[in-house]
Amino acid sequence: MPKNASYVLLFFVLLISSASGRPLKSGTALKLSTEPSLRELTIAPHFAAAEACTVRHDKGMIYQIDNYFTGGELYKAYQDPSKACSGAYPFSVEEVDMIFHFAQICTLFVSVDVESADLTTPSCPQPGALLSISTEYMYALPDTGFYLLAVPLDSTLIINSPYFVGFYISNLIDASTGVGLISDDTPVQCVNYNIWDNSIGYIDMTNNDYYNFPGRLLLYSVGTTGGSGPTPPAPSITLLKPSINEAISGPAVLWASETSGSPIIEYVIFNYRSNSGSWIEIGRDNDGNRALRNGVNESGTGGGYSLAWNYGVLAEGTYWVKATVYDTLGRSAADSHQVSLDPTPPDLIITSPINMDTICLPLKIEATTTDENITQVRFERKAAPLNYGAPVVTLNQSLYGDNNGNPHDGNHASAGEYGDYYCGPVAGALAIKYWYDKGFIYGMREGRNLLPIDTVVERLAANMQTRANKGTYDDLFYSGLLQYTLTHGNELDLEIYRYPHYALFRTLLEERELFLVLALSGAPGIYLAAAGVSGLSDSQGRYAMTVSDPLTGNIISAYMKNNAGMAQVYYGNSWHNLDMIITIMGYSHMVSRDLIGMDTSAAGGWNWDWISADMIQDSLYFLTATATDATNRTGTATNLIQYGCASLKKGDYDGDGLANVGDVLYLINYIFKNGATPMGGIGRADANCDGAINISDVVFAIRFIYSHGPTPCY
Repeated sequence: MPKNASYVLLFFVLLISSASGRPLKSGTALKLSTEPSLRELTIAPHFAAAEACTVRHDKGMIYQIDNYFTGGELYKAYQDPSKACSGAYPFSVEEVDMIFHFAQICTLFVSVDVESADLTTPSCPQPGALLSISTEYMYALPDTGFYLLAVPLDSTLIINSPYFVGFYISNLIDASTGVGLISDDTPVQCVNYNIWDNSIGYIDMTNNDYYNFPGRLLLYSVGTTGGSGPTPPAPSITLLKPSINEAISGPAVLWASETSGSPIIEYVIFNYRSNSGSWIEIGRDNDGNRALRNGVNESGTGGGYSLAWNYGVLAEGTYWVKATVYDTLGRSAADSHQVSLDPTPPDLIITSPINMDTICLPLKIEATTTDENITQVRFERKAAPLNYGAPVVTLNQSLYGDNNGNPHDGNHASAGEYGDYYCGPVAGALAIKYWYDKGFIYGMREGRNLLPIDTVVERLAANMQTRANKGTYDDLFYSGLLQYTLTHGNELDLEIYRYPHYALFRTLLEERELFLVLALSGAPGIYLAAAGVSGLSDSQGRYAMTVSDPLTGNIISAYMKNNAGMAQVYYGNSWHNLDMIITIMGYSHMVSRDLIGMDTSAAGGWNWDWISADMIQDSLYFLTATATDATNRTGTATNLIQYGCASLKKGDYDGDGLANVGDVLYLINYIFKNGATPMGGIGRADANCDGAINISDVVFAIRFIYSHGPTPCY
């Protein structure tokens, strides 16, 4: 995050800005029949109830004042801890809260401050000298309704007398958004102030020439008594990706988790060095925003502290990678470990047949790679049943997160418990159980003891800090599950895939037989365990699938589709972006495939003539190519294909059952105009079977169709 100085400047822009163009204030007060339900939006974890003292002088939510709030303005509230807390002074101010009503979804940019109370007129305190100001935060409202926005100060402010707190919204808000301020029904002068331009300055909100509020604002502070309030914890960081001793090939994403929970983290720097060199900065990320997935609320967006790393200019070898975190108080922490880089890895692309292609045999399989040290490429196939189900069990999250000693009472958030936020720990526990059932037993054992699944869920919830955050962040999900597996036999391997598409999803689930946790954003953000796939796309481009749903404890139907280069999942009556797939695999798990052939010479490219095979007509298969280089590293590519050539005749490229002039035009369009591929696969365009697709094949097809020339070889 930018330094506080920039926000101090932002804070004072309001005081020196021109008043031109700003409307005069007015308002409409609506008396609330009952105190409505209230949702909290917080940037950092709250105090435990036993620790906090709330300095609040209002009587509660009684009036909603519409048509007043326009944004770009500052609100003030007088605070006297001695009237709210016993043994109040010295008082440690930690957080400032304010309550609003939102008729439409919007985004606010908010900072808070504390000022001394100017007692020049003892009977009428006014805001005085600035004592503390926070970083500016973005609050993206997930829905309409009443919200408490809680904003932490960057560091604890210890104070020994009454003070004012300020709540500053920097962005302008269109009146049609319908942001309502909330007050009680007791107007008291010299308690609440508002400023929205320089010419008018501060006004007393219950005594002014524009609009008199019917009561006191619901704007207040939270802290601890006795001057012993905690300062923000020192930063700490874990470098998640790349993992320790990871062999990096292909695109690399650096990913770090700030684990202290401090609200004043400023930025994270990523560095690398050779074994004997000095540290070189890769880049820095000052936006730690990340999605919180809890199955209840809008997730928000952001990948946490992460950075794409282009290491293509480096030589192959071993390097150190480091992540360093800094907070606004100048404190720092770092984590580093070794990795190995291969800028030209044995990564493959299968160029023929392409993904989702329909093929018939014989066919030339072709693959390409940038690695100059490849020694062999192995081609294999594996049946891909149209309907595939993984043996994933179900768990209902409301049975977990108990806080009153009765785990079976439905541990919902409305009852002050945590079960509604447990989709992360539940998904992790499903993975542990999945691999336990396949013989990787130590995830559910401690010594000689077999752990019940509810113990696994709660252990993971503690590791993932789910209770403290009322949900789970991706970095804490990954690090929490990783830590659990490391301390329970170290049998499982974790990997992440950001913004995947459907073909990758299906390959990971069905071909590689991994356990998949799907991280969905939107409303609500949630973690789901993939349970199966069914068929191919329907007329709307949707792919049927099933997931283990933590909200119901059932296997339910869903859909996936590709959209703008990534996948979306239809869940809970809406489409959600699939931000990430987290895979969990048993280290020694082996996938069984049928060998097609092996190319051990780079001459003529990496390919294989697939002549015949025992395959079922109109069935799906995974075609996998695995390259091995001189250092024994491997890279794998997989395409999903359909075998369906019973109805195709030689020379029939458009699939209409005939070999005629239409097929010649079809072939010309494919070869010279980037047209559709021949039915049955790209290889069928090689009519003369010389290993190349060019004008010679068109001539060959013309001779076959018009002059009864030789028959095309495919």
